[in-house]
Amino acid sequence: MIYLDSTGPRLVPLGSQVLRVNGSGADAELELSEGDKIELPEATFEITRQAGGRPDTAAGSAVWVLEGPAGGLFGMAHSPFLVGGSAEDDLHVANWPEAALCFRTVEGGLEVEASVSVDVGGTVVGAGESHRVRRGQTLSIGGSTVKVVTGGELASGSTASLERSDRVTKARLEFLPRGGRLHLTLAGEIFSVYLTDRRCDLVAVLLQPPEPFTAGQAIEDAHVLSRVWGKKQVDRTHLNVLLHRVRKDLSRIGLDGPALIQRSEGGGATRFVLSSDAEVALE
Repeated sequence: MIYLDSTGPRLVPLGSQVLRVNGSGADAELELSEGDKIELPEATFEITRQAGGRPDTAAGSAVWVLEGPAGGLFGMAHSPFLVGGSAEDDLHVANWPEAALCFRTVEGGLEVEASVSVDVGGTVVGAGESHRVRRGQTLSIGGSTVKVVTGGELASGSTASLERSDRVTKARLEFLPRGGRLHLTLAGEIFSVYLTDRRCDLVAVLLQPPEPFTAGQAIEDAHVLSRVWGKKQVDRTHLNVLLHRVRKDLSRIGLDGPALIQRSEGGGATRFVLSSDAEVALE
């Protein structure tokens, strides 16, 4: 399956055929670029760009700047913005856990949510907690530090995700052989995103939780862990990483992932934010 999201084309292997991209084997979801060649046993496809493209965002977007451990400066051109040790993170910091920090612009300021314990200007913020940060503050994990250098009206052409206060009025999760496709309706507009296996399982639990919970309520971690991972021994760190991945999937299609999937204060429970009369369907 090949589909287009807000960042560009993506490929998701669904079958058992040998699949190669630019000569290398492909067995997991990946981003595609113009000129990439997708090879199947009996066909080859090339990614090309249609004339036109997306319009630039209006000038004057608020941009915050981080200083990495080596002194490099990195503009947070979109919100949320992930910092961690994974190649999927927006800013890579060696030896940090995947999606260790999730920065979000809120009401003209900047907020960070931690998936692991982090020292923010001398204050310890625990895993699953959020903290408002300001210019000049440093955030440290395991001896490596990033610093909030500045923020404000610095650049035009930002690719910031749409900030939406609308709540989901309809949620439909369509199961596929490897994962599922989530369709959300907000303010009369439908947004769709593909979710890989475990990400799909997490959303399924939040939309159709075990009794006595109902969709939209905060589901305790114990229930989520057992439904998503079964008998496998995992902890909240695994859940926090998975949450960040799902939120990033939602943010890629222009939604506010952290606002849609929220952790309770201090952690311990997770909910998918829905309107009080939302329609929910799992197919």
